[in-house]
Amino acid sequence: MRSGDDTWLVRESTLDVDHPAAAATVLTLSNGYLGVRGVLDAPVPGRGPGTLLAGVHEDHDHTYAEDAYGYPEVEERLEPVVDGWALGWSVDGAPVDGTAGAVHHADRVLDLRRGVLDRELGWTAPSGGSVRLTSRRLVSLVRREVVATRWRVEAVSEVTLTALPVPGCDHGEPHHHRDAPGVRTVACRHAADGSLVRQRAHRSGCVLVVRTAHEVTASPGVRPRWSEGPGPARLTVDLRAGQWVEVLVLAAFAAGSDADDPDARSAAALAAAREAGADALLAEQAEFLAGVWERGDVLLEGDPPMQQAVRYALFQVVQAAAQVAGVGIRAKGLAGTGYQGHSFWDSECFVLPVLDHVLPEAASAHLRWRHAGLPLARERAAELGLPGVTFPWRTISGRESSGYWPAGTAAFHVNADIAFAAARHVAVTGDAEFAARVGVDLVVETARLWAGRGQHTDEGFRIDGVTGPDEYTALVDNNTYTNLMAAANLRAAAGACEDHPDEAERLGVTEAERADWLRAAERMVVPYARTLGVTEQHEGFTKHARWEFGSAETARYPLADHAPYVELYRRQVVKQADLVLALHLAGEHFSVEQKRRDFGYYEPITVRDSSLSAPAQAVVAAEVGHLELAYEYARECALIDLSDLRAATEEGLHVAALAGAWTALVAGFGGLRHDHGLLRLAPRLPRALTRMAFTVLQGGARARVDVGPDRVAYRLVAGDAVRLTHHGEEVLLTAAEPVQERDVPPGEDHPAPDQPPGRRPVFDHT
Repeated sequence: MRSGDDTWLVRESTLDVDHPAAAATVLTLSNGYLGVRGVLDAPVPGRGPGTLLAGVHEDHDHTYAEDAYGYPEVEERLEPVVDGWALGWSVDGAPVDGTAGAVHHADRVLDLRRGVLDRELGWTAPSGGSVRLTSRRLVSLVRREVVATRWRVEAVSEVTLTALPVPGCDHGEPHHHRDAPGVRTVACRHAADGSLVRQRAHRSGCVLVVRTAHEVTASPGVRPRWSEGPGPARLTVDLRAGQWVEVLVLAAFAAGSDADDPDARSAAALAAAREAGADALLAEQAEFLAGVWERGDVLLEGDPPMQQAVRYALFQVVQAAAQVAGVGIRAKGLAGTGYQGHSFWDSECFVLPVLDHVLPEAASAHLRWRHAGLPLARERAAELGLPGVTFPWRTISGRESSGYWPAGTAAFHVNADIAFAAARHVAVTGDAEFAARVGVDLVVETARLWAGRGQHTDEGFRIDGVTGPDEYTALVDNNTYTNLMAAANLRAAAGACEDHPDEAERLGVTEAERADWLRAAERMVVPYARTLGVTEQHEGFTKHARWEFGSAETARYPLADHAPYVELYRRQVVKQADLVLALHLAGEHFSVEQKRRDFGYYEPITVRDSSLSAPAQAVVAAEVGHLELAYEYARECALIDLSDLRAATEEGLHVAALAGAWTALVAGFGGLRHDHGLLRLAPRLPRALTRMAFTVLQGGARARVDVGPDRVAYRLVAGDAVRLTHHGEEVLLTAAEPVQERDVPPGEDHPAPDQPPGRRPVFDHT
């Protein structure tokens, strides 16, 4: 993103992306249930899908060269649905977004404070008729089903203007084999007062209903007219120079099974939106976002492009999560169909830590969705011969949707990630009802997996045959990240049962079982290479041959596109932070000096072929004294989609990496850690910043942290009191003493380790 723009606005004209589909992703409006990519009003080649609904997916057959026990039979895929909100505009018969005609001015602006996408277009048709078109699009963050779009077209010269709703009236679809998967239109009506389209996913049975209402206003003396049947309704308006017409389309999308009655939900949502009116929808959107920014904005001084990028990142994280009740957060949000629209462990480890502070109700909704998936996870564990639950590696509905490959199935850490997220949510928010009704179930059922998956030996409790976060190693023994997260899971389960004895009794937890969990956690094996003085990513990792990178000019990434996995598996090369993620999330296990040695060892072999790497690397780099390297990683997280750093933004947003930008700043340079009801902070700024301010939550109370180069101010902004530590010194903020200041102690500036050839995250900070 180029500098000089208002940091609350993202302009299409300044995006550093080369593909219209990537721009459409960047300009997405979504609420986690319903997403409208930043596509033009009428379909054009190369734009990608327009509208995605979290509740609409189709089942596709998995195919295997050789079938075997436990292979999932079905892959769930998110499917685009009809763009029911859209109008196709024509001037004197020529489509406005077609290839003909002349564009005099065009730009689109994503407004991060109001949550709208504005468009301006000056255009002349081949006939010579000219118009100025503006539009404002809103996907409600408050009303999960609702999209509102207002168009205004002003004539520069005499024109005949037409508007045609995107039909979606293709039921029957003769090009589809009757048994082929796909979303089909089964009912369609377009009239002057509005539209109705009903679609069904043939195999999964998912049903979509979208209803719209049209409101038309015009200059005095102008008479818009609708033509109806046969075919869809068409709006026609004759305009002289200076005259205008406005069209408001309110659309309500509802998905589910027939038993869920999406017809009734769509009708009710549309009626409520019409009663509220467009101005009220805009006002409630701005009010919702004002709360988000009050709680979550990270104020930066010294780097305006980074300020803009961090605000954009948080905006998209909130859009991916605001209305996820019953559907869960998707790895690409609803900004594209990358990864087939699946949810991964990304949400629990990278997105929820941000939402816990900024939008805790969304974090709760996602974890409640996981909780609703416990029966399927229990069935999957039984299928694999395991106790407790096995949550899916990737899913939409809660079923395992990953093409079975042993390395992926062995990534059991997803279970500990979910338990860790549940325990952290309780610690941050103090939500007692969630703890009893949701948290206990999640931590207990996942703890039972580890108790059965591991084994006690003379050397300790081992967990063998697993795959950690790093997908360039697989099926290893005692992955450090997995083992430490499992230990935390076991302790959390034991603690939750002590705090909630009635729930423990309901789950059949005995004192003997609790004691077994604590013993396994205490004896958990953490492999260590004593001759090197570093923690091993997994048992024996440091004995593997190191990867031969060559020079920066000859190195080719991602490595998996240029080398077979069987070679990657036997080398010391890391796709994404694994051991370093353990240093971050299980940091209490390591001294700062050990973290520095470990980070120095793994940094030169971590190629960051995954966008999940930079967030953890940023946090740990900052903690061990590599502030400038940490800031480069923070910028990589924030700019990953605005600058399309991985040439993959057209497939959807990198939601976890975007969340990592907030974490890199708040946990990295702010030093935020949670420790049994105490906030630990150790703020220190990189050279690029002269100020950083953010807000954190502690059990319903909030504190504002305002950091300068040499001084930090802590302020109580909500609640009765906040206990925190400043670089180890305890600070208590109360209503009687709401503000306290402390000096920022000088930090040690340690030389940063090298990165693999061609992989240093270098950005211009000016």
